[in-house]
Amino acid sequence: MTTGTTDVLIAGAGPTGLFLALWLTRLGVRVLIADPRRGPVRETRAIAVQARTLEFYDQLGLGEQALARGRHFDRLNLFVGGDLRGSVRLRGVGDGLTPHPYLYILTQDENEAMLASHLGALGVQVDWETEVTGFTQDGDGVTATLERDGRERTVRASFVAGCDGARSTVRHAMNVPLSGGTYEQRFYVADITLSGRIREGDVNLVLADDDFLAFFPMPGSDRHRVVGQLPPGAPEDATFDLVRSRIEANGLARVSQLHWFSTYRVHHRVADQFRAGRAFLLGDAAHVHTPVGGQGMNTGLGDAANLAWKLAQVLRGGSTELLDTYEPERRPFAVSLVGTTDRVFTGIVGRGRAARLFRLGVVPTLVPLLTRFRAVRRLLFLTVSQTRLRYPRSPLSQGRAGRVRGGDRLPWVPHPGGSNFDPLRTLTWQVHVYGGADPELLAWCARRDLPLHVFPYDAAARRAGLEAGAAYLVRPDGYVGLVAPRLDFSLFDAYAARWLPGRVQPSPVPRPVLTS
Repeated sequence: MTTGTTDVLIAGAGPTGLFLALWLTRLGVRVLIADPRRGPVRETRAIAVQARTLEFYDQLGLGEQALARGRHFDRLNLFVGGDLRGSVRLRGVGDGLTPHPYLYILTQDENEAMLASHLGALGVQVDWETEVTGFTQDGDGVTATLERDGRERTVRASFVAGCDGARSTVRHAMNVPLSGGTYEQRFYVADITLSGRIREGDVNLVLADDDFLAFFPMPGSDRHRVVGQLPPGAPEDATFDLVRSRIEANGLARVSQLHWFSTYRVHHRVADQFRAGRAFLLGDAAHVHTPVGGQGMNTGLGDAANLAWKLAQVLRGGSTELLDTYEPERRPFAVSLVGTTDRVFTGIVGRGRAARLFRLGVVPTLVPLLTRFRAVRRLLFLTVSQTRLRYPRSPLSQGRAGRVRGGDRLPWVPHPGGSNFDPLRTLTWQVHVYGGADPELLAWCARRDLPLHVFPYDAAARRAGLEAGAAYLVRPDGYVGLVAPRLDFSLFDAYAARWLPGRVQPSPVPRPVLTS
């Protein structure tokens, strides 16, 4: 017996599920969010949001609140034993690339609280203590079974999104393997107040002969999140007392208060598929990897930003072919990310002579040396911030003008009073032109009911690699779809017919939005 209907059933109310739900709700899509937990998390390992995530938050109007909930950090300090071997200055390294040219601490629980609050304001609540236990699908939708307090109910949805973590029930129901492995070492995370030589407000990485520690600054005076490696042979019920001496070794830190402590294992796995019919995998349900670089939560949020507008467009009558682009855009990035973080993490935490040489010799020598160069720091920021991520092989990506290709993230161009990112808050397809716009392009956009935004072609636009007079058709997630250096109606019409929503509408008075 079906007891409810919705457009999209979302399994999991972590950051990925909540962000997907919020984006969909903003686009008028009905969602149902089910999570077997009793309520929001309090103890979390994910602590950083990258610049690309903050750009997505800006699109949804969450940017200012996100910045009010967390804190910046300025540099990375590298200790070997008790000796400071180098520092890498981070603030401002992304200047000119993004409105958020820094690295930012905003913990998973704070992300979830912010997202849930905005969902609540829109009338959407999470069904806590409710688990999606299975589903079937047909040509018209998904029939899912939900369980709460031993009672089952059935929900009919157009699509189901598995945002339910590494042990995803949705993934198991899809019969999709999560391929990869698990590190033999066990790790711990502790939220503590401390004093000592660990530098307040910075990220501090401590390498030792058989250990590593990472100290991350948290909101509040002298409060840090510490990640470390449990000693070999540690019991399954290990407590903080087992690692306290390792944290306080060499006089770097003195713990004055423990707020919470947890142990865990680290996996490096990617789902063989991200989609099966009307079912999709996002976040940890699709990919799990080491905490190196603070990429996990951000990658899940990127999955949600990619999928949300596509689901909404299809639900409004758009071609289902659009959904075929989700997996080829997101899975290659996940595979590359897992491979990269796996190599780095193995070098840092591995045992044996080669790993010890890398940890105590190569890293302390090369990192301070290489990061003296601005170009290296710039590349590091582009990679970690995920602003370098692009989709050049996607069927949605076509053309090139200047240095910008289809599939690139729209380059950020500031102007007095704002930037070219401001129109992205409409969460719609739109056309950007830098310099004068061809009147025939205005008419074409009007017939397609597409917003046209005309920006000055100035020094900032030139530095961003944009070409004067070219048309950049921008996707709702801020990536460029079609790029055309000159007006070509056959190209525009073919792209629009395949990928854009809606039908051609007559509009006798085209009105571009001019931004000075």
